[in-house]
Amino acid sequence: MKRIWSCLLALLLLAGCGGEAQESAGETPAEEAPAAGSYSLEMITEWAEYDPSVDTIWCVLSHEGEGDPLEFGSEYRLEVRTDSGWEQVPFAEGTGWDDIMYTLPAGESWAFPCVLSLFGCDFTEGTYRVVKEVAVLPGETEFTLPIEAEFTLAEGARISAETPYGFWPLEDVPEEAHPSELAEGGAVVFTEAGTENLDLTAEFLDKVSLGIPCQLRTVQDYYESWPMLIDVIYENDSFLWRMRTGGEITEKRFSYVVTDGTDVYLSNGADWESTEKYDGDKAFLLPAGSGSALVPKAQALMEDQTAGNITRYRLWSPSGEWCVRRSEGDDPLDLSLVYSKPGYGSGSQGLDLGELRAGITGIRNMVWQADDTLHLTCETLGEGIQIFVYDPETEELTPELCGYPKAE
Repeated sequence: MKRIWSCLLALLLLAGCGGEAQESAGETPAEEAPAAGSYSLEMITEWAEYDPSVDTIWCVLSHEGEGDPLEFGSEYRLEVRTDSGWEQVPFAEGTGWDDIMYTLPAGESWAFPCVLSLFGCDFTEGTYRVVKEVAVLPGETEFTLPIEAEFTLAEGARISAETPYGFWPLEDVPEEAHPSELAEGGAVVFTEAGTENLDLTAEFLDKVSLGIPCQLRTVQDYYESWPMLIDVIYENDSFLWRMRTGGEITEKRFSYVVTDGTDVYLSNGADWESTEKYDGDKAFLLPAGSGSALVPKAQALMEDQTAGNITRYRLWSPSGEWCVRRSEGDDPLDLSLVYSKPGYGSGSQGLDLGELRAGITGIRNMVWQADDTLHLTCETLGEGIQIFVYDPETEELTPELCGYPKAE
């Protein structure tokens, strides 16, 4: 259940009814609190209802209005509603929090995951709420408020461990499924009769902008050929694009959302210029000519993708565990790797061309193979075009046995 908390107003009403505000290092007496109309604070869970098998509940904290910024740490607590009221769910032994302080300016939102495995509880059906303490900073003072978001656990809910985004895999969608049935299941459907659920695409981009793992399913069925079902799954800072048509499934990975001002695409370039410069491989997020309403959101994403970031191109391996990055600048060999592996963690490492660097003058193409090795097609001094194979596991770069003679 989504709940909007007018926390400041409620606190002022409490003071007016005889409640006392204790003055301490982190609090301000109620009479010194900022005007209630200056703030509009809201926290909601991504979905209203989850199956008890789910381990992560994403929450979105929004600071609307024109008030001062919020400050808060990474900690939160969980409460369950019982016959006697709300009771705190105990933390699992050894649970701790990262010592990080976040600031949220007015007009912006921030998302964080509530991880149920951090709590010493066997979760069953019921009503729960995530509670987070935030500090409002009006001028030189500080005013601490609890913000809450409520959700329900119910057996058989659409959001479960098997279907974390509410969709079964493309392989399990019946070939004879009617477009209206797919629309009812949360897909954006394009037919000769029109479009259904187009607003879900904007919601998808909003979640991407907040870093929330999510999925968009589109269906194109014009009754002239095989229906086309496309899934775009955003996880681990990349997009898995999967298409099913004629019973065949193809898939690719992309790194960014970009726009040419007319349509919205998935790309490996961080903006439109980089997409055209480094790699023309891209995929429409929506059918050509139907994504114009999403252009402003895509433009905002491009700004975020490039702000303070020298990376302009990222190419993910088929497994989604390795990513080669290309930075803007004069050095065409300035490459690095990012990794995100279950049980191994995430981070980055340099791609060392070693002794070969002196002989390589440029990189024409980069292609990940099915075995997660990276093939680099390079221009070399005296040897023409040469292909090198890089194994990120061993960090070894070796020349392929075959190459191309130098052009005369």
